[in-house]
Amino acid sequence: MARLTWLLLLLAGLTGCSGMTSRPWFGSDPQGYWLPLRVNMKLDSSVTRAGLDYTNGCQEPVTVPIGGRLTTAFSREIGTVFEKVQTDTGAAGSAPSGPFDGEVQISLGLKELELYIPRRETNSYDATVILGGTVAYVDSSGDVLFSKKLRTEVKGKVETDRDQCAVRGLTDIANEAAVKLAQGFKKNLGDSLKIRQAARSRPEDSRKPLAGSRPGGAAVVSSGSVPTPAQSQAPPQAPGSAGSPVLSFRAMLKDESLDQVLEGGEQVIVKVEVKNISREVVKGAVVDLSGSPSLVQMLAGQIPVGDLQPDESKQVEAKGRVPPVSAVQQAELIVSVLIPSASAGQPSPKKFIAALRPAKLQNVEVLSVDVDQVPQPVRGFERRKAVGIAIGIGSFRNADVPGVKYAARDAKVMADYFRTAGGIPAKQIKLITDDHALKQDLAEVFEDWLPQQVEPGSLVMIFFSGRAVVDPATGSVMLLPYESSPEAPARSFSLRRLQTGLARLPIQQAVLLLDVALMTPSAAVQPHVKGPVWLPPDQAGGKVVQLLGVNKIQEAHRYDLGKHGLFTYYLLKGLAGAADRDHNGFVALGELYNYARAEVSKTAQAEYGNEQEPACIPALAPTSKAWHLPLARIQ
Repeated sequence: MARLTWLLLLLAGLTGCSGMTSRPWFGSDPQGYWLPLRVNMKLDSSVTRAGLDYTNGCQEPVTVPIGGRLTTAFSREIGTVFEKVQTDTGAAGSAPSGPFDGEVQISLGLKELELYIPRRETNSYDATVILGGTVAYVDSSGDVLFSKKLRTEVKGKVETDRDQCAVRGLTDIANEAAVKLAQGFKKNLGDSLKIRQAARSRPEDSRKPLAGSRPGGAAVVSSGSVPTPAQSQAPPQAPGSAGSPVLSFRAMLKDESLDQVLEGGEQVIVKVEVKNISREVVKGAVVDLSGSPSLVQMLAGQIPVGDLQPDESKQVEAKGRVPPVSAVQQAELIVSVLIPSASAGQPSPKKFIAALRPAKLQNVEVLSVDVDQVPQPVRGFERRKAVGIAIGIGSFRNADVPGVKYAARDAKVMADYFRTAGGIPAKQIKLITDDHALKQDLAEVFEDWLPQQVEPGSLVMIFFSGRAVVDPATGSVMLLPYESSPEAPARSFSLRRLQTGLARLPIQQAVLLLDVALMTPSAAVQPHVKGPVWLPPDQAGGKVVQLLGVNKIQEAHRYDLGKHGLFTYYLLKGLAGAADRDHNGFVALGELYNYARAEVSKTAQAEYGNEQEPACIPALAPTSKAWHLPLARIQ
């Protein structure tokens, strides 16, 4: 009995009364850092709502939810880094109860499942789960002490049965990937010199609440690529309720070159529109800018908005130039709207994560491969059944829609590659750019001209460079013609409409190369926006394969050194021969995807300090027929 009493006392000492202990539980890895810091761990919705998509043996699309696995793994592993950890998933009842010494912010970017099951049969197949995410530590004063992007990959085998559609063994692979990523975050946080220094210098009586955790919620690292011209607005609550905001606002961070990267000496503009959503006059509102000193110092710390009558809106802005930087680094800007005379009713702050890099000389060129030097056609290689369409929309009738600098150039060069490297006859190639790319023009080329060019067994290659908007409720992707805008869906061209039309044609294969920046309507409430739905409607037939420059809502990087969009540059470079991995003189679809995916991801991280992950949808296996489809002949 004495031994049992001692054991119960020991357990009580380990767990405490707060439910926030991070000491190891029986059966878990006891190795840890146990830094004397109390932190709130904020999990972005990209973590809690994460899922892996694949097609099972019955050719049915399946999504495996992994948000719970990730939450458990992050809580367990990061719980061994600090003295106490409280997990905040953004759900009701999970708001941080503080005070804390800092906040760990986690978002998930890359989540892919490479698995190809050709038919329902008893067999085993290779499966690979790839996860990538960002972890950051923000101290109680709002300074980012640590930020790191990590990527993990786990391979395994899954089993199928002839008599059912289910796949066995996938859960174990997903669990291993989640734990492996969590352990990577754990090690990097625990080894951070700045976090360790903060732990050593923490006063014992320090109980300051985390900066940014004002009434209305804590700021969170966004899972998308920002800054972006697309604006987002926090959902207003009913005026008059306890603690509900009396103001709403939307903010935009815009750099001079519109490439989502802040270069030394470049002008940056922060625009904020504030609206009084209450029934009373709001006095003395101000916009407060905080975050990384490199951004805050070039902008005014606070911008007065003044008094706002009920339902009145006011716009303010701040301008500044990026200070010189010696290397690529990440910085953040937190935009808050404050009412000095009120202790409650403040709207939630918004956070922008930006990449800073040194200024580059404008006359620098890519000398290794100049993709604008169109390759010579190979004699005798002509595809009389192939058809090509190249569309580039870089400017829009509505001046509020941000332009895409190299879109028209992308399409013109790609059309030349279709003719030379692709062997498509010139009369079967259609090029459309800028103000010649109205919605009606797209409808005519896709639905009138294209059906007249194809015949049984034809190959169709379609390239599109420009912008697309994602319906926040359904995830539908709509291409933006010249006269359209994110707020005018009726003037957009639905990607599903294009896919459905292609599925009806008597063709062998359609390959869509989409270098698009994905936007949402400015009024969309970002946390509730559904991700883009790319899957074509003809999964059984498999006629449509899409190579995407981005597969989530974000800007697609432009590559100034290559004078093209980043994804387009590596598509062209790959078609010119760089993607011919087996050196057989042909560039196959699978080779082009593997090459562009690797190079875009590497260049985006090196040049811009953030992710851009191309995707192939539907996912193809190296054993599939489409994977080996030749797209270009180089010798």
